[in-house]
Amino acid sequence: MLRDEPIVQYELGSLRNFVYLILDWSTRQAGIVDPGKDLTPVLSDLTKQGFTLATILLTHGHFDHIGGVSPLCKKFPEIQVVGHPHALGSFKFSGSAREISDLEEIRIGDLRITAHHTPGHTRGGMCYLVHSTPPQLLTGDTIFIGDCGRTDLESGSSAEMFESVSKLRKLPGECVILPGHHYAQACTSTLEHEIKHSKVFQCKTVKELEELP
Repeated sequence: MLRDEPIVQYELGSLRNFVYLILDWSTRQAGIVDPGKDLTPVLSDLTKQGFTLATILLTHGHFDHIGGVSPLCKKFPEIQVVGHPHALGSFKFSGSAREISDLEEIRIGDLRITAHHTPGHTRGGMCYLVHSTPPQLLTGDTIFIGDCGRTDLESGSSAEMFESVSKLRKLPGECVILPGHHYAQACTSTLEHEIKHSKVFQCKTVKELEELP
Protein backbone atom coordinates (compact mmCIF):
# COMPACT_ATOMS: atom_id res chain seq x y z
CA MET A 1 0.00 0.00 0.00
CA LEU A 2 1.71 3.20 -1.20
CA ARG A 3 1.20 6.41 0.73
CA ASP A 4 -1.29 8.82 -0.91
CA GLU A 5 -2.41 6.34 -3.58
CA PRO A 6 -6.24 6.58 -3.61
CA ILE A 7 -6.89 3.02 -4.79
CA VAL A 8 -5.23 -0.30 -3.95
CA GLN A 9 -5.92 -3.41 -6.03
CA TYR A 10 -5.89 -6.96 -4.62
CA GLU A 11 -6.31 -10.19 -6.57
CA LEU A 12 -8.10 -12.65 -4.31
CA GLY A 13 -9.83 -16.03 -4.66
CA SER A 14 -9.92 -18.82 -7.23
CA LEU A 15 -11.97 -16.76 -9.69
CA ARG A 16 -9.23 -14.13 -9.88
CA ASN A 17 -11.43 -11.42 -8.44
CA PHE A 18 -10.07 -7.93 -7.96
CA VAL A 19 -11.01 -6.34 -4.65
CA TYR A 20 -10.24 -2.64 -4.26
CA LEU A 21 -9.65 -0.27 -1.38
CA ILE A 22 -10.52 3.39 -1.90
CA LEU A 23 -8.45 5.46 0.50
CA ASP A 24 -8.68 9.06 1.65
CA TRP A 25 -5.31 9.57 3.31
CA SER A 26 -6.23 12.94 4.80
CA THR A 27 -9.10 11.58 6.90
CA ARG A 28 -8.00 7.91 7.03
CA GLN A 29 -11.46 6.89 5.79
CA ALA A 30 -11.63 3.84 3.51
CA GLY A 31 -14.10 2.08 1.27
CA ILE A 32 -13.92 -1.44 -0.14
CA VAL A 33 -15.25 -2.46 -3.55
CA ASP A 34 -16.76 -5.93 -4.13
CA PRO A 35 -15.35 -7.69 -1.04
CA GLY A 36 -14.88 -11.42 -1.44
CA LYS A 37 -14.64 -13.94 1.38
CA ASP A 38 -10.92 -13.91 2.18
CA LEU A 39 -10.04 -10.35 3.11
CA THR A 40 -7.13 -11.06 5.44
CA PRO A 41 -4.48 -9.08 3.50
CA VAL A 42 -6.90 -6.20 2.93
CA LEU A 43 -7.86 -5.84 6.58
CA SER A 44 -4.24 -6.24 7.63
CA ASP A 45 -3.20 -3.31 5.44
CA LEU A 46 -6.03 -1.15 6.77
CA THR A 47 -4.99 -1.84 10.35
CA LYS A 48 -1.31 -1.13 9.68
CA GLN A 49 -2.13 2.25 8.13
CA GLY A 50 -4.77 3.23 10.70
CA PHE A 51 -7.74 3.46 8.33
CA THR A 52 -11.41 3.19 9.29
CA LEU A 53 -13.45 1.08 6.90
CA ALA A 54 -16.68 3.04 6.49
CA THR A 55 -18.16 1.99 3.14
CA ILE A 56 -18.74 -1.07 0.97
CA LEU A 57 -19.36 -0.32 -2.71
CA LEU A 58 -20.97 -3.05 -4.81
CA THR A 59 -20.71 -3.12 -8.59
CA HIS A 60 -23.32 -5.92 -8.67
CA GLY A 61 -24.65 -8.75 -6.55
CA HIS A 62 -23.03 -11.93 -7.88
CA PHE A 63 -21.73 -14.29 -5.20
CA ASP A 64 -18.03 -13.80 -5.89
CA HIS A 65 -18.36 -10.04 -5.36
CA ILE A 66 -20.38 -10.05 -2.14
CA GLY A 67 -18.96 -12.92 -0.05
CA GLY A 68 -17.32 -10.57 2.43
CA VAL A 69 -20.26 -8.21 2.95
CA SER A 70 -21.90 -9.99 5.88
CA PRO A 71 -18.62 -10.63 7.75
CA LEU A 72 -17.61 -6.99 7.31
CA CYS A 73 -21.02 -5.80 8.56
CA LYS A 74 -20.54 -7.91 11.69
CA LYS A 75 -16.97 -6.72 12.23
CA PHE A 76 -17.77 -3.05 11.54
CA PRO A 77 -21.38 -2.37 12.70
CA GLU A 78 -21.30 1.25 11.44
CA ILE A 79 -20.33 0.33 7.90
CA GLN A 80 -22.64 1.32 5.04
CA VAL A 81 -23.30 -0.93 2.04
CA VAL A 82 -23.80 1.09 -1.15
CA GLY A 83 -25.18 -0.18 -4.43
CA HIS A 84 -28.00 -0.30 -6.94
CA PRO A 85 -31.32 -1.45 -5.43
CA HIS A 86 -31.26 -4.59 -7.56
CA ALA A 87 -27.80 -5.55 -6.26
CA LEU A 88 -28.64 -4.80 -2.63
CA GLY A 89 -31.87 -6.78 -2.90
CA SER A 90 -30.23 -9.89 -4.33
CA PHE A 91 -28.87 -11.19 -1.00
CA LYS A 92 -29.28 -10.76 2.76
CA PHE A 93 -26.95 -8.87 5.09
CA SER A 94 -27.33 -7.15 8.43
CA GLY A 95 -25.67 -3.80 7.72
CA SER A 96 -26.96 -0.36 6.83
CA ALA A 97 -27.81 -0.02 3.13
CA ARG A 98 -27.79 2.97 0.81
CA GLU A 99 -29.52 2.55 -2.52
CA ILE A 100 -28.02 4.73 -5.22
CA SER A 101 -29.03 5.69 -8.74
CA ASP A 102 -27.26 6.85 -11.88
CA LEU A 103 -24.87 9.81 -11.43
CA GLU A 104 -25.36 9.91 -7.66
CA GLU A 105 -22.31 11.04 -5.69
CA ILE A 106 -20.69 9.11 -2.85
CA ARG A 107 -17.95 10.41 -0.56
CA ILE A 108 -15.27 8.47 1.20
CA GLY A 109 -13.61 11.02 3.41
CA ASP A 110 -12.92 13.93 1.05
CA LEU A 111 -12.82 11.74 -2.08
CA ARG A 112 -15.70 12.20 -4.55
CA ILE A 113 -17.07 9.19 -6.38
CA THR A 114 -19.77 9.23 -9.05
CA ALA A 115 -21.93 6.15 -9.63
CA HIS A 116 -22.75 5.21 -13.22
CA HIS A 117 -25.57 2.73 -13.72
CA THR A 118 -24.29 0.23 -16.29
CA PRO A 119 -26.71 -2.69 -16.71
CA GLY A 120 -25.92 -5.49 -19.11
CA HIS A 121 -24.07 -8.06 -17.03
CA THR A 122 -26.80 -7.62 -14.41
CA ARG A 123 -29.70 -5.22 -14.08
CA GLY A 124 -28.05 -3.62 -11.06
CA GLY A 125 -24.62 -3.09 -12.55
CA MET A 126 -22.73 0.01 -11.35
CA CYS A 127 -19.38 1.50 -12.29
CA TYR A 128 -17.75 3.98 -9.92
CA LEU A 129 -15.72 6.96 -11.12
CA VAL A 130 -13.24 8.11 -8.49
CA HIS A 131 -12.35 11.77 -9.01
CA SER A 132 -8.62 11.39 -8.47
CA THR A 133 -5.71 12.40 -10.69
CA PRO A 134 -5.98 10.66 -13.07
CA PRO A 135 -9.64 9.65 -12.66
CA GLN A 136 -10.15 5.95 -11.99
CA LEU A 137 -13.12 3.88 -13.09
CA LEU A 138 -14.07 0.74 -11.15
CA THR A 139 -15.96 -1.31 -13.72
CA GLY A 140 -16.82 -4.55 -11.93
CA ASP A 141 -17.96 -7.12 -14.47
CA THR A 142 -19.20 -4.53 -16.96
CA ILE A 143 -15.86 -3.83 -18.64
CA PHE A 144 -12.83 -6.10 -18.58
CA ILE A 145 -9.57 -5.32 -20.31
CA GLY A 146 -10.30 -6.11 -23.95
CA ASP A 147 -13.73 -7.53 -23.21
CA CYS A 148 -17.00 -7.09 -21.32
CA GLY A 149 -19.02 -9.17 -18.88
CA ARG A 150 -21.34 -11.98 -19.88
CA THR A 151 -24.89 -10.99 -20.77
CA ASP A 152 -26.46 -14.46 -20.80
CA LEU A 153 -26.93 -14.76 -17.04
CA GLU A 154 -30.05 -13.85 -15.06
CA SER A 155 -31.02 -10.19 -15.61
CA GLY A 156 -28.27 -9.79 -18.21
CA SER A 157 -28.96 -8.04 -21.51
CA SER A 158 -26.82 -7.52 -24.60
CA ALA A 159 -28.87 -4.47 -25.55
CA GLU A 160 -28.29 -2.91 -22.14
CA MET A 161 -24.59 -3.79 -22.26
CA PHE A 162 -24.29 -2.06 -25.63
CA GLU A 163 -25.90 1.07 -24.18
CA SER A 164 -23.66 0.94 -21.11
CA VAL A 165 -20.52 0.67 -23.23
CA SER A 166 -21.73 3.61 -25.34
CA LYS A 167 -22.27 5.62 -22.17
CA LEU A 168 -18.86 4.85 -20.69
CA ARG A 169 -16.99 5.81 -23.85
CA LYS A 170 -18.09 9.42 -23.22
CA LEU A 171 -16.03 9.62 -20.02
CA PRO A 172 -12.52 11.15 -20.13
CA GLY A 173 -10.07 8.99 -22.07
CA GLU A 174 -7.46 9.21 -19.31
CA CYS A 175 -9.73 7.27 -16.93
CA VAL A 176 -7.86 4.28 -15.54
CA ILE A 177 -9.93 1.13 -16.02
CA LEU A 178 -10.02 -1.10 -12.94
CA PRO A 179 -11.94 -4.31 -13.78
CA GLY A 180 -13.57 -6.85 -11.49
CA HIS A 181 -11.42 -9.83 -12.54
CA HIS A 182 -7.87 -10.49 -13.69
CA TYR A 183 -8.83 -12.02 -17.04
CA ALA A 184 -6.20 -10.26 -19.20
CA GLN A 185 -2.44 -10.14 -18.89
CA ALA A 186 -2.59 -6.55 -17.66
CA CYS A 187 -4.29 -5.55 -14.41
CA THR A 188 -5.37 -2.08 -15.55
CA SER A 189 -5.89 -0.11 -18.73
CA THR A 190 -7.19 3.30 -19.78
CA LEU A 191 -10.49 4.13 -21.37
CA GLU A 192 -8.67 5.66 -24.33
CA HIS A 193 -6.77 2.40 -24.91
CA GLU A 194 -9.93 0.31 -24.61
CA ILE A 195 -11.85 2.49 -27.06
CA LYS A 196 -9.03 2.10 -29.60
CA HIS A 197 -8.26 -1.58 -29.09
CA SER A 198 -11.10 -3.47 -27.33
CA LYS A 199 -13.41 -5.49 -29.57
CA VAL A 200 -16.27 -4.46 -27.29
CA PHE A 201 -15.84 -0.76 -27.99
CA GLN A 202 -15.56 -1.45 -31.74
CA CYS A 203 -19.09 -2.87 -31.95
CA LYS A 204 -21.50 -0.62 -33.83
CA THR A 205 -24.66 -2.64 -33.14
CA VAL A 206 -26.09 -4.93 -30.48
CA LYS A 207 -25.87 -7.81 -32.93
CA GLU A 208 -22.12 -7.28 -33.32
CA LEU A 209 -21.75 -7.37 -29.55
CA GLU A 210 -23.79 -10.58 -29.30
CA GLU A 211 -21.61 -12.23 -31.94
CA LEU A 212 -18.35 -11.62 -30.10
CA PRO A 213 -16.62 -14.84 -28.95
